[in-house]
Amino acid sequence: MFETDLHSHTLFSPCGVHTVLEMLHAAKDRGLKGLAITDHGSFVGGTANSVFFERLSQPVPGIRLYKGVEANVMDRNGRIDVNPRYLQWTDIVLLGYHHFPEKDLDPREYSDIMISTLECNPCVDVVTHPNMPDYPMDFRSLAREARRLGVALELNNSKVALGRASEDATRRLVEICAEEEAPVVVNSDAHTVEEPGETRAIRAVMEEVGFPPDLVINRTLESTESWIRQRRPGKLIPFNALGCTRKI
Repeated sequence: MFETDLHSHTLFSPCGVHTVLEMLHAAKDRGLKGLAITDHGSFVGGTANSVFFERLSQPVPGIRLYKGVEANVMDRNGRIDVNPRYLQWTDIVLLGYHHFPEKDLDPREYSDIMISTLECNPCVDVVTHPNMPDYPMDFRSLAREARRLGVALELNNSKVALGRASEDATRRLVEICAEEEAPVVVNSDAHTVEEPGETRAIRAVMEEVGFPPDLVINRTLESTESWIRQRRPGKLIPFNALGCTRKI
């Protein structure tokens, strides 16, 4: 088990069923030292508000709350559904494909769109579930470019445990991340209080491959904190109408 989990959902997401406090208490009870609440962006119905980002501090003693969002690739033009108003309070930004308007593209096209979106949005820290079958990507090019940009790839437990990603694609993703020395985060993608910190399904694949532990960013609270500080040395500000950001 890793000490932090950087992907979870609450009632602020259409797919969540519990409150922020319920998820934090559950994560603490399961032995985690940190949990990121990363509800969906508005493009797919996320409703996280200013009170969560601006006014909630650390409501559960003994576990670190990371405030985040799971943003969405909206189109080919680099748009993502991150509200720039909240970025100064945001610890982590995830980005994935969910309801992308173009279907059945070539894997290289999906990966190229993702890479160009990352280049346009330096606020993004993690690419979520790259092995989703609805939006297949070229893992090799994605891993290389994500490493160049300092972005982590996610090894998502939920997609493996629920059979929503093929075993072959998952194993290939893990193998390529190891070969390319691409940093990863290993997350539960928790939607219920039973799931924070649950990584057994994806860890089984990692153990088969012999994945290097040092490439796992969230293996400890300290490694997680160090990476977040490195990613956010200064404030993040919007610089164009696409919602992209740059660091200062």
